[in-house]
Amino acid sequence: MSSSSQGRRRIDYHQRGLIRTSSMEMEQAFIPEELVVEILSRIPVKCLLKFRCVCKSWNSLISDSYFIKKHLHHFTHHNRIILSATTAEFHLNSCYLNSLISSTSSTTISEHLNYPVKNKYRHDGIVGSCDGLVCFAIKGDCVLLWNPSIRVSKKSPPLGNNWRPGCFTSFGLGYDHVKQDYKVVAVFCDPNHFFSESKVKVYSMATNSWRKIQDFPHGVTPYQNSGKFVTGTLNWASNFTLGSTSSWIIVSLDLQKESYREILPPDYEKEETSSTPTLGVLNECLCMSYDHKRTHFVVWLMKDYGVTESWIKLVTVPYLPNPEDFSYSGPYYVSEKGEVLLMFEFDLVLFDPSDRSFKYPRIQNGKGWFDAEVYVETLVSPMKH
Repeated sequence: MSSSSQGRRRIDYHQRGLIRTSSMEMEQAFIPEELVVEILSRIPVKCLLKFRCVCKSWNSLISDSYFIKKHLHHFTHHNRIILSATTAEFHLNSCYLNSLISSTSSTTISEHLNYPVKNKYRHDGIVGSCDGLVCFAIKGDCVLLWNPSIRVSKKSPPLGNNWRPGCFTSFGLGYDHVKQDYKVVAVFCDPNHFFSESKVKVYSMATNSWRKIQDFPHGVTPYQNSGKFVTGTLNWASNFTLGSTSSWIIVSLDLQKESYREILPPDYEKEETSSTPTLGVLNECLCMSYDHKRTHFVVWLMKDYGVTESWIKLVTVPYLPNPEDFSYSGPYYVSEKGEVLLMFEFDLVLFDPSDRSFKYPRIQNGKGWFDAEVYVETLVSPMKH
């Protein structure tokens, strides 16, 4: 940021009354007001929530939209993982990824999360996360946007689709950088009408409403997985039929233009693949994974989004015993050392490709996980936009 824009921002803070410091306080503290902003924007969320009680000016500052974006910029790699337990009741735990990966020889401290929707025997699926917001699908008819770091949530209105047996809705959460709005896309699929287009609606967090957009490409149906957010787009692995043959492509939806395009997968051994490819996000890049002959789990990474030639084979993970019963899910994270975090047989597994070894992270007060999602600690609120 230029010095002139910093100066304007300092003036804005004064004009809007976000920082009020008496001359006596300034003489005692000797801390420039812009430095206070810089310091606070580098402090974890839990501390900032307590700091709001220090004084009215700090409470206003920490709640300011510019400050929230500034704080987000500093904490984009402050990752946690949210885990859905396999218990009969719906339980969620969360822990820091760095602690999980670095302390595989000991138990990682986790935090039990109080899920805002009170229906303890219904397991809502995790759609994805974006800037600290975690999205859950509720019975395929609405979504919950929740920031577990600040314990604030918002439930969308119902979709109102004409649901019947066999139908499903594939959701995706992302951010429109032009309109500065968080959006959830719902693709409603009816296998009973194979040749009909899948209907698509977009939920705007700013307006708290759904609206119809252009249908999913004709003859293409997303698999029952969430859309993955990368570089302003949501991406679905999708099935299409050409004559008597069935294949798959990646359908990309630009959240700003609300237009579709096709992304080609890497040139991989399709005939030797024994599972439907799934998409994910690693290091802000689109990735694709699949089972190879039930002996290995293969992960590809698209280093330059939209450029087919930029696909690279990131890692090949050998299967543990009993591969016929379980498959890997994920990957959820890749460490700086290249270690890959996966899930197998309801437990987290850390694979190190350098020596092809496995580690098994242990989490306090929890064993057996059904679903997982990486998110960042932020101040972004679904209620304020």
